[in-house]
Amino acid sequence: MSAKQDRTRLPLGNEFASTIAQLKAIADRSHDAALTEGEVNRDRHLLDLCSDALHALKHAEKIHKEWRSLWDSDRPLKDETRARCEALHAEQNSLENQAKQIMYRAKKMPAKTPAGIYAKAMLVRASVTGAAHLAMSLAEDMVNCKELRAVLWAPEFVASGD
Repeated sequence: MSAKQDRTRLPLGNEFASTIAQLKAIADRSHDAALTEGEVNRDRHLLDLCSDALHALKHAEKIHKEWRSLWDSDRPLKDETRARCEALHAEQNSLENQAKQIMYRAKKMPAKTPAGIYAKAMLVRASVTGAAHLAMSLAEDMVNCKELRAVLWAPEFVASGD
């Protein structure tokens, strides 16, 4: 078993399913609104990307659990079990690579809204490695987001420059 297969994984609980759905819904409404002159979320493309990456990571985790149960249950491994494990591992790697490519694109997109910042934060949390470059992009976005600063600091603190 390789180190990649044995790494610690952060369980992606049920909140990820609802987060994925919420991000996708915001992005879909914004895409529709862009065509009909309704309210458009400035991070609609980022939200779409992040929901796709979270979906891929959630599915990869499910496949990893299936792989782990097969790998641990059938000793010595039978040929058909070994083949199934290899297929599952290949599918997991494909999904994780897909998510990595999406995260690479997402780190280049500045989050302009709290929803975009939240979406990036969920991706950093879901990443096995912590996605250092994405986390740096997230930190920059958090510092640059006026709406977030307004929530975090009292106006008199920001105005006085303390």
